[in-house]
Amino acid sequence: MRRFFFLLALPLAAQPELPVAWVRTSVEYAALSEQAYRGAAQALEAALAQPQWTAALEQKPGFAGLPPAVILDLDETVLDNSEHQAALAAQRIAFDNEKWNAWVAQAKATAVPGAIEFLKFAQMRGVALVYVTNRTCKADDENDPTVRNLRRLGAPWSPARLLCRTGSGSDKSARRAAVAESYRVLLLVGDDFQDFVSVPAEQNSIAGRREILAPHRQFFGQRWFLLPNPMYGSWERVLQR
Repeated sequence: MRRFFFLLALPLAAQPELPVAWVRTSVEYAALSEQAYRGAAQALEAALAQPQWTAALEQKPGFAGLPPAVILDLDETVLDNSEHQAALAAQRIAFDNEKWNAWVAQAKATAVPGAIEFLKFAQMRGVALVYVTNRTCKADDENDPTVRNLRRLGAPWSPARLLCRTGSGSDKSARRAAVAESYRVLLLVGDDFQDFVSVPAEQNSIAGRREILAPHRQFFGQRWFLLPNPMYGSWERVLQR
């Protein structure tokens, strides 16, 4: 117990190997990921049967007749980058953009447990899969590393449904809104709170994020499916403020 409290007192940068080891070795991580995707598959069936069902806060009225889609994040949602995180942890360094770009260029991320099975199930049910990612990529370039990585894993994709980051902003609401113009968004799947809802700068605190969560709690496990990621995320940046 004393060791537990000691670890909590340390900054995250001083103990980077712990969350990475959990992702890479624990049966708990694999089970939680597969559990999330099994739940998403069940919810997908319910969503298809209900024309007024949407998971996107950005969806506008009159969406019932639109074709169905699921919006997914990529990193730590479909693509498992824990090998890269382990290399950073071994060197005891934080995120480094140059090293990240070098990792992405290798197109060797594996699949998050349960992801490919879900993607193929949704495709079989006639549901469009739209990836909204904060990776810098070129969706229309077959040699782009992210495209090659998805293809290598057998993940269904198309250039029009791979929405990469543009500019310096990481907020995804505009891209979700763009998807909601053309599709009825059945589910949102991600590993970060901001894969589901925007967090204004003035509310980007522990208390502010909890306030934003409160009216949307019922969506998780029904329309929003959250993958476990203790390695990094917007939650970590809040702790550093």
